[in-house]
Amino acid sequence: MKARLAWAALVLAAVTACGRGGGAAASRAAGAASSSGVAPAPSSASAPPPEVEALWVAAEGGEADDWMRLADGEGSTGLVEGAKAPARRLTAIRALAYVDDFEALPFLASVIESATADGGDAKVAAETVTALAARPRRATDPEDAASLRAGCDRLLAFARDPARPRGLRVEVVRALRMLSDRGCPKAADVPNDVNAAAAAR
Repeated sequence: MKARLAWAALVLAAVTACGRGGGAAASRAAGAASSSGVAPAPSSASAPPPEVEALWVAAEGGEADDWMRLADGEGSTGLVEGAKAPARRLTAIRALAYVDDFEALPFLASVIESATADGGDAKVAAETVTALAARPRRATDPEDAASLRAGCDRLLAFARDPARPRGLRVEVVRALRMLSDRGCPKAADVPNDVNAAAAAR
């Protein structure tokens, strides 16, 4: 308890000094807190728990079982957050094929939209969308329904654009046709001009 009170007093001194324009005083107060042996409060941007980190390590260069375990451990939100690290982006996209909601659909659509050619992360993202669309239909909560609509609208715009990479358009159209069972999009809105390309693959 005494240690906590000492830390609080030192932090208060640092904040007060900073408010008066005393940056150097604030630094001295923070340094005193460190030298006192009192541990500072943990950062809000702390590293993931060891067990979650282990899931990421196993999934990087892993197989479907590893991606599935990562999806179970992180969920859509954690995977999208993890994808912000370039080294983990592809792993996150692969693992998203095994989540049980459409919360990440707008993120996957953004990956596909960024493509200038077939292949790469965009191809994996399109295949992940197809895998999600192929899941049996289930009741979705309002938040999930909103994500489904937002992602679906972006994918439909991509599929309708003839300037987009043909292979990706084929995969996106395939996913949209399955998603139309959920009312997004309407089946009549899905473009048909890539059917020949699909047959030629």
